[in-house]
Amino acid sequence: MAKNTEYEFEETMVTLTDEDGQERDFYVDEIYEVNDSLYAALIPGDVENVTEYYVFRIRDLGNDDFEMEDIDDEEEYDAAADAYEERLDARAWSRAFEE
Repeated sequence: MAKNTEYEFEETMVTLTDEDGQERDFYVDEIYEVNDSLYAALIPGDVENVTEYYVFRIRDLGNDDFEMEDIDDEEEYDAAADAYEERLDARAWSRAFEE
């Protein structure tokens, strides 16, 4: 996959199925790179007050197809989640200066 630090995408909703077979909708809030791996931060689509998010690794399947994978390694998950939270903080600072 070519390294690209600028990911442009429209608001996207995905439906994921949990281990109990329940489908749930999520908004893709951010796609970003950490240590040469691509991640997606998802926000539940059925809540008004966002208090939780989920991070998945994105695997390139070729031919413009991608798959979201669970991150089993705690250290990798923490690094990806920390990077997302840094992005959230940067957004908050940016909005504060715009006002």
